[in-house]
Amino acid sequence: EIYDRLDRDYNMDNLVPIYQIRREIGERVSRSEFNEWLLKMQTGDICQLIGGEMPELTPDKAEDSIKTTLGGIRYYAKKL
Repeated sequence: EIYDRLDRDYNMDNLVPIYQIRREIGERVSRSEFNEWLLKMQTGDICQLIGGEMPELTPDKAEDSIKTTLGGIRYYAKKL
């Protein structure tokens, strides 16, 4: 629901920044639960976590993104 609203309201063309999803959810879910949840959704082919570059990247946006076990940072979620 949050993904769809952010995608629609900000016209993101199905590529929503993970940090915005995390901030919308807020304290309802712990950081580790959020990370596990997104990684499970990717494993289940519900969404794809995408790296690359993020314009205007700040340390807090990077911190609120997802770090994978391979050391890469994923900044965006794309619903499949």
